[in-house]
This record gives sequence, C-alpha cells and structure tokens, in this order.
Amino acid sequence: MRAVVVDPDAPGRLGIGEVEAPTPESAEAVVGVKAFSLNRGEVNFAQSKPAGARIGWDVAGVVEQAAADGSGPRVGSRVVGFLPAANGWAESVAVPTGYLSTIPDDVGDVDAAALPVAALTALYGIERGSRLLGARVLVTGASGGVGLFACQLAKQMGAQVVAQLRDDAQRQVLEQLGVDEVVIDDKGEALAKRGPFRLIFDGVGGAVLSHTLPRLTTGGTAVLYGVTAAPNAELNLGAMLGSGNASVQGFNLYHEARMEPAGRGLGRLLELVRTDRLKTFVERTGDWTKVGDAAKDLLERRFRGKAVLEIQ
Repeated sequence: MRAVVVDPDAPGRLGIGEVEAPTPESAEAVVGVKAFSLNRGEVNFAQSKPAGARIGWDVAGVVEQAAADGSGPRVGSRVVGFLPAANGWAESVAVPTGYLSTIPDDVGDVDAAALPVAALTALYGIERGSRLLGARVLVTGASGGVGLFACQLAKQMGAQVVAQLRDDAQRQVLEQLGVDEVVIDDKGEALAKRGPFRLIFDGVGGAVLSHTLPRLTTGGTAVLYGVTAAPNAELNLGAMLGSGNASVQGFNLYHEARMEPAGRGLGRLLELVRTDRLKTFVERTGDWTKVGDAAKDLLERRFRGKAVLEIQ
C-alpha cells in the first residue's frame, strides 16, 4: 500500500512511498484512511528521521476490519483516531481501539481529522486548570492549531480568556471566537500587566513564559505544552513562593491519553463540533500527494489553523 514516508529529496522531506499493509494486534482495528491532519510536532520530527520512516498522528476514515477481541467500532463505522505509533498517514492503518472514536453523521471527515493532537492537547491542558469560571486564563500562541482550540474550550468553561499573538494578522479571528482580550506581544512584558492568571496555557516558552509565570494567582497553574519561541524560561522563585501553591506543569499527550483513553476525549470533542460549539479552523486542504508542500508551508508558517489532506 502507499503511505507518507520521509524522503530527504522531497519538499518538507515528505513524499509517498510503498510500505507493508498493516497486521493488526487483537485490540486493533484496521482503518481505511480518508483524511489526516498535519501537526508541527510530527513534521518537525520528519526533518531528522531517516529516509523511509513513517509519520502521522491524526487520521479519519472507515473501519475495514474490526478488532479481533471484539472491542471498538464495527466494520463500516466512520472513525477518527490518534496514532501513538505515529504511522497513520497511509491508505490503511491498524489503530488501538481505545484511541478511536466514532464520527457523528453530521461531522465531516476533514473536521474530524483536525481534532486528535491539537484539540486533545487543548482539552486536556485546559482541564488541568481548576475553578476557571470567571477566572482569567492566558493562552499563548493563540493563533496556532492548539491555541485556537484552547481559546474556545476555555470560553466553554466560563473563563475570561487573554489570547497572546506575535502579530496582529489573526486578531479578528480570535475576537470572533469571543476571547476577552487579544494582546500582541512577543516578549511577555505587556502580558504580565494583564494578570493575575488562574491558568497559563503555554506553547511558546522563552521570554513570554518568563514574564507571565510570576503573574499566577494563588492556586494557579501553568501548563507547558510547547516551545515554539525558545526552550528555556526564567523561573522567579520569589514570585512562586509568594503565590502560595501555584504550580508549573509539563504536558505530554501520550501520558494524558493513558489517563483518559483518547477515544473518549475525541468523543467529547466531536459532540462539541456536531453542536457547533467548537470550530476546527481548517485553513489548508488538498490531496495527500501534496503532503510535502503542505509540510513545508506549515514549517514556514505560511498559514494558521489546521491543514487536512484527503486520500482519494
């Protein structure tokens, strides 16, 4: 069968190659993939993986072979899944049934495929916060795939959302989502004046995080899921001591998916999409044979939101 593989000579180091068809374990279903979405993390990994390596976390498709142990969806079910093995961008793939969720009839494959990594990260990350109703929540990198989901989910939970951007181009999109304040700030100094924050959901790191961590409230939480600006930040120990019991937590989706099966989280997100309470912001679509071009554009930040490619 055909699959997306690392190709050092292709744009974005990704192309289409021939691989072995999947051989499922007893608790895995074989899914014929119809669409998949790109995430910055896996595309970055592809830049250093050897030629021929597989890639891909997010898929949507149809169950071609049900799990032998009887778990999970039946043959013919439309499903979306998170692939912990990161080998999902292919014509078919074996997926652990706990990582699959059935897609409602009125949700399309493209919207479903946009959810797994970005929306699950946002959902589980925002849920690390407590007592968010009426509290101030800071979402950094708010115009990215994770950030757009996080702003919406924090608003769903009743928070007052402050969204950080590096430039003004996406302000209108975030204002349409109903965020309470958009701050254009790539250093964090202006953000610090908007605190205190009950939750900081950070995918940026660096100076932005350094300036905002001291603005955590007593009992506040900073959840760190990415480092798009810089992998280091300064921790003001005096501010942390003065906060009483504020905490700084790392976030890893693999760990979270073991705490709550990814399929269950995806089911919650699909219901929000179905009822028009969560928008996926798919800004780039196309045929999967153009995966290299899409990956290159993602790395070079030529579009915001999500990119979803379809297998015809």
